[in-house]
Amino acid sequence: MESSITKTSFPNFPLAELHAHIAPSIPPFVYWQIAHAQGFKLPKKTYSEFVKHVTLTPERKMTLNEYFDAVYHPLLDKLSTGTFALEKAMYEIMGGAYRNNITHIEVRGNIMKHNNNGEQDLDYIIMAMLRGMERAFLEYPKLSGGLIFCLGREFSFEINAIMIEKAIKYKRRGVVGVDFAGPAVKTFQLEEYKELIAKAKKAGLSVTTHSGEVDEANDMWEAIEFIAPKRIGHGIKAAYDKKLMQELVKRDIVLEVCPMSNLMTKAVENKEELKFILRTFIENKVKFTINTDWPEMIAGARLNNQFAMLRDEKILTEDELYHCNQIAFASTFAPTGGLDAYL
Repeated sequence: MESSITKTSFPNFPLAELHAHIAPSIPPFVYWQIAHAQGFKLPKKTYSEFVKHVTLTPERKMTLNEYFDAVYHPLLDKLSTGTFALEKAMYEIMGGAYRNNITHIEVRGNIMKHNNNGEQDLDYIIMAMLRGMERAFLEYPKLSGGLIFCLGREFSFEINAIMIEKAIKYKRRGVVGVDFAGPAVKTFQLEEYKELIAKAKKAGLSVTTHSGEVDEANDMWEAIEFIAPKRIGHGIKAAYDKKLMQELVKRDIVLEVCPMSNLMTKAVENKEELKFILRTFIENKVKFTINTDWPEMIAGARLNNQFAMLRDEKILTEDELYHCNQIAFASTFAPTGGLDAYL
């Protein structure tokens, strides 16, 4: 496929980001500002120490659970809670994305975690997120995107049901889908959500789910059977299941692959395994997109850097990466048109 891509500047085409979480998409300097503006005590006294504390690098890798326990839940969740933090965060995330050549972005988050486990009214939390997004749309008219609400596997059905109802309520304002995320929990059963997800789809919302990132949370077959998602977050374990890849192709389900996140959290052992996974998807005609997941908490993980890394490491060709980006634009949940799309 011809794509008129030059060797000197890559990627030199507008990018689409479909899988980025709010908390790890907030730049460290914004966290620093939020903390000091609200009087939060931080675990590190200097900014450089703080950046090192929250950032993963090739020299400092952690498993998902290790990072969740040490940084994400005790610090990032706390600092990204409340209306002040969320409005500023969404504005900075989306504006920063556009300045880095992303013209279409979906940002996802668990609104129950961003309201400090029920201490603040959900409608105020959601409106703060939307205001930040709308401000970015006003400032960057060529930017488009939307919000995805993450449901928690560790949460009760009743709590997740509330978040789905809120997603339906705010669909016209920019909430475009729902996602299942969080650690594997024995009490969580996707089958229980079949009717609720059908209601969300009928209301116009799209569905994705975190699955196949690690062995502990690998319920792709159940997801296909019970909630029929348009996309699956990560899904890298499908490369080891021929029948599953055939089913993904048959149902035209797109995988939201997050290369550097998987490397830094040890979901993928090394770049050799990453290459095997992505080449296997190419060979089996499985559609996938390239995403960041945690663009600001992983060194060098912004989307343009990931495209360049995959090319430079000869994991994917420039034309293949261009095609992944086309798939992202084609499989987005959010309309184009920026703010006008929701007015």
